[in-house]
Parts: sequence; structure tokens; C-alpha cells
Amino acid sequence: MTIGGTVIHFLSFVALVGCNQPNILFILADDMAQWAARAYGNPEIYTPNIDQLASEGLKFTNAFCNTPVCSASRATILTGRLPSQHGVHDWISVGNGCGDDYPGIYYTLRETAYTDILAQNSYTCAISGKYHLGDQTTAQHSFSHWFVHQSGGGSYIDPPMVKNLQCVNASGYVTDIITDDAIEFLIGYSQCCSNKPFYLSVHYTAPHSPYVGPDGRADSEHPKDIVDLYDNATFVSCPQEPRNSYAGLGTGIAALTDQCLGNRECLKGYYAAVTAMDLNIGRLMDTLLLLDLDQDTLVVFGSDHGFNAGHHGLWGKGNAAYPLNMFETSIRVPMIWRHKGRIAPGVEESVVQWADVAPTLLQYAGNYTLPAGSMGMGETFVQLLLEPAARNTWTNRTIYGEYGQTRYARVNASVKYVTRNTGQLELYDLLTDGNETVNLLQPFATNLNYTSMAMTFELALRLWFSYLEDPYLSGWTMPVTGKGQRRSVLYNTTGWPNTPAFEPYR
Repeated sequence: MTIGGTVIHFLSFVALVGCNQPNILFILADDMAQWAARAYGNPEIYTPNIDQLASEGLKFTNAFCNTPVCSASRATILTGRLPSQHGVHDWISVGNGCGDDYPGIYYTLRETAYTDILAQNSYTCAISGKYHLGDQTTAQHSFSHWFVHQSGGGSYIDPPMVKNLQCVNASGYVTDIITDDAIEFLIGYSQCCSNKPFYLSVHYTAPHSPYVGPDGRADSEHPKDIVDLYDNATFVSCPQEPRNSYAGLGTGIAALTDQCLGNRECLKGYYAAVTAMDLNIGRLMDTLLLLDLDQDTLVVFGSDHGFNAGHHGLWGKGNAAYPLNMFETSIRVPMIWRHKGRIAPGVEESVVQWADVAPTLLQYAGNYTLPAGSMGMGETFVQLLLEPAARNTWTNRTIYGEYGQTRYARVNASVKYVTRNTGQLELYDLLTDGNETVNLLQPFATNLNYTSMAMTFELALRLWFSYLEDPYLSGWTMPVTGKGQRRSVLYNTTGWPNTPAFEPYR
């Protein structure tokens, strides 16, 4: 009976997904928190095109990254695996391939990405924008169109890019430049290759810092007409809370907090970066319509991780504080899936994570799967996309994440437990304390129920990771500080003798 039910369930998925391979446009923001879109409740920010995607697609309200830092999260998105499986534990600080003193490092060389599987099944895979997984001058994971940022961020003006596998300096505003290249790809595809499906990643650097220019003004870094929209904003979605005592002492990862906490120009710059990106998303959607590709294209929008813009007395993501943080504002992300005629619009409260995206995209594209040896912790949620009756059925799901020696379990959407190899445990009741202001385990647990809960969650985390992680890649024992990863943790790359894998905290 069980076997028969399984076969029927599988065949129903085949019928739902169908045989036609959809085009896929995957738009990824950088450092954009879920609170940074009007569609998610921000009353002041201008995001009309993201809002339209949300109204025409399925908007996930409980979407999370597994690691709140760019490179590690991007590796998880591509592979469906956690840092303790793929080995990218922090943002890539060295080994990007342009201007480094050492050779470029292909950090995910041994991994299978979903783009590899798509390319094996006739997809043309392209990327325009931020990649930030090392060795940027090498086209990776079956991308045949490769236009990427040389590292992970920097000035929005005249950015360093890689075009035709050569390091170049582009002219203009980086968000426009990324969109221009993506549109050029779409036009070229429509003229020569429309008999094959495409997958296009458009990975913006927005709204990553910098938010202001050298003169401290937002309109020195971002378009003045957009910055001016926020002259009278109250920024009610960004409370400038007292400086967090774990933010550090003025250098390294604490520098952004020191620069921006209580600084209206930084807030204007962040909001302007989001709005400029939104306008360019509108250009992408207009291009799909103009080329008659709209009905045939799945559009996915999200951000690699969340962001604190004064929340918890921090500016930044998981590495805005040390020890590294797992606040909701750091891990909660916007996520929208839109495919006209196939995905019914709605609001989805099920708990999903970036690790789910690789298996979901592959099943949606044609019932493909990652190789057995490359399976991670993610689960496909195609059923949530295509069966309205199945929606809101994952609301009590438990998910896990990690950032070096900091790990979290988000249990049944009601409790979050954070553990660290160095101690400093945290337990939050998300139903009564959604802003995580009261750590139920500090200064010490006077309630035995909290202590018992913490012990249960600690055991569950340890069992989960012992099952999934590669012991040679486990972040639990690695000195990840949030200041960058310098080399692969799997091997000491040629030309890198005795090089520490991670930047020390100082």
C-alpha cells in the first residue's frame, strides 16, 4: 500500500511539473533583509517591481538562509548543502583571481551545483553579477555566459568585473551594468537559441555596502534622484538601537556599525540601493515581455541572507557581531517564486530555507535530482508551488544552520536555539519575543524547563550535523571569525604554504 501510494504521489508530481522545460530567471540580492521591501511590510521603501512579483507569484514569509554571510550562503544555494559539507564557511577574502597575490581558488570544485544538472539537460546557463566563490576568471559549474564581479563588493561606481574571463573595469553604476549584461544575454538568446531553455542568474551586489561615498553622502555613491526619495523618511523599519556590546571595537567587522549606527545617510544609501535594484528588476521583466518569454519563464527572487540596519544595535549580517550572530534579521530573507499560468499567486507561510532551492529548481525544471553522493539537507517544495491545497503545511518545520562555530535550530517556528563551541548559548521564544530581546538562558537559566529544552535542542543539533557533515569540513572546529576565508579547508592550495584558512579576529 505504501509503495503504491508513493508511485501515485511521484506520478502526480510528474503531471504537475510537466515535460516542458521552463526558462529560469534567478534574481539574487545581496544583504537585503526581508524587512527591506514594501511587499513585506516596509511602508516607506520604494520597491514597485518586487511588489508586483509578490502579487503575481508565491511570496514566502518564512524563508531563511542557513548561513548569514555571502559566499557560504551562495554555495549552499547552488549545491543544497551546508558549509560543513561544501567547505565554504565565510566570505571569500582571498583567492578571487583578479589582483590577488596568490592563485585563484575554485572553492566548490568538488561540488555538483544545480546548474551542472541543468546544463546536462540542455539548459544554457548564464550569470550576470556577483558570484563570489573564488577564481572569478574561471567559468564554473557549467555557466557558458560568465560576467561577474571580481570579488564580492566595493564601490557602486565603475566596478571591477570579469568579462570574457578577463579582469576589466566597467563604467557606470554597478546595478545598471549587471542588468545591461543580463538583457544583452536575453536578447542574444531569443535571436539564436530559443529552441533550448535558459537559466539566468542575475546576482546584484545591491544593497551591500558602501552606502555613502568618501564624503559621507549617500548621493555620492547612489543615484541622487533615488536618494532624494528618502529625504523625509522616518525609517521606522530600522530602529537604531543602542550599540551592541558584541559589535567589536572599531575595526574589521565592527567598522560598518561604527560608521552607520544612527547615520541617516547610511539609511538613505541602503534604501536607495534597494530601489535602484528594483528599477532594474523592472527592466528585466519588461525585457521578458518584449521578447515574448514571460509565460515560459519561472522568476525567482531572493537575497543571500538578511541584514541588520540598526536592529540589535548592529549594522551588518551574521558577522556584524563577534561571536557571530543568528538573529532573525540576519537569517530571514525575502523569497518569491513567480511563473504565470503555473504558480498560483498567494502568501505562503511554510518554513523554507536556501538549502531547499537546488532540489526544488531541479524538480521544477524537469524532475531532475542531484547525484546521490551530493545530497544535502534541502527538500524540494515543488508541491507548495504547484498544489494550492498543499500550501501552509510546512509551518511547523524545524531547520538548521551554521556559521563557523555558531549553529542554530529554528524549531516549529516558535523557538530558536543558538549554540556555540565556545559556549554563549541562546534560547528565544519567537512567539512572544519575535525581536529576540530576552535570551532565556541568560544570565543563567533559572527555569529548569528552559535548561531541559536547551539540552534537547543541543542533542538534536549534534545528531543532525553528525549525520550530515564531512568531519574534515566541519565548521564546529574551525576558527571562523567573520573576517574572511583565505583558502580551501579541504587542502592547502598550491602556492599557499602555511596560510591560515581564516582571517583571525583582531
